Amino acid sequence: MAKSNNKIVLMKGEKEFHYIALVIMVLMMIFCLVPLILMLAVSFSSENSLLHGYRFIPDEWSLDAYAFMWAKRATISRAYGLTILVTVVGTALSLVITSMFAYPLSRKDFKPRNVVAFILFFTMLFNGGMTATYIVWTRLFHIKDTLWAYLLPGALMNGMNVLLVRNYFNANIPYSIIEAARMDGAKDWTIYSKIMVPLSKPIMTTIGLFSALGYWNNWSAGLYYIGNPKLYTIQVYLKKLMDSIQFLKTTDLTDEAVLLAQRTLPTESARMAIAIIALIPILAVYPFIQKELIKGMVDGGVKG
Repeated sequence: MAKSNNKIVLMKGEKEFHYIALVIMVLMMIFCLVPLILMLAVSFSSENSLLHGYRFIPDEWSLDAYAFMWAKRATISRAYGLTILVTVVGTALSLVITSMFAYPLSRKDFKPRNVVAFILFFTMLFNGGMTATYIVWTRLFHIKDTLWAYLLPGALMNGMNVLLVRNYFNANIPYSIIEAARMDGAKDWTIYSKIMVPLSKPIMTTIGLFSALGYWNNWSAGLYYIGNPKLYTIQVYLKKLMDSIQFLKTTDLTDEAVLLAQRTLPTESARMAIAIIALIPILAVYPFIQKELIKGMVDGGVKG
């Protein structure tokens, strides 16, 4: 790469590499967009037209799936509210706990940091299994049918996120700043809250997005620990809804009302409409944090 008249001029080999990289990125973008477009098209298709397969342009347009979802708007609104609450609270707690765990691991004067880092890494490789986990959370912590069931089991802190934050601290915040603060009389809490966190916006955005996605898409916790329909988040509710629709569609019942429901309830189109509804918040937030997300991933991935 050379500079000419204050402009960056790419060498021949670099130009070829850029063109190849551009083509690859465009193909990857197409691979990501095609399923979304198909999903949207199917959600606006009638059930009869879907018997012949999916189409990017529906053979027969229909709003049955969204009408069905609109009829359930009160329940869906409550589920959305719970999902937003769990996502916001869980993400905030995850950011605090993860960054507080990563801070001492980044300190050179924290003598047992290698031992603690090994314990953290060990938990990334092994766990007690689902049965033991369920018994501990339900019998010892009594989280069944409470909102804690969405927040606590395996979600508040992730070992990989801790390592990302630690590496970011090591690579992007000079240790001399910490030493200067200590000489000025700053305690660890002051250094953490006034120096480390404010200078770590990119990595905080990155792990915040990871945590938010985890909480937003978490339906397994509801499946294991939640039996009260009033505590269903949107993912749990939609999973239960699709199970009910599938049951009515496949069960051999003779009751007239059930037979009518079997003929009128949307299945494939409703499934896609549900996916669209679940995607909207993530698609709306991502463009605003994309820049910080990329910077946090690059800087946090540097070995510290």
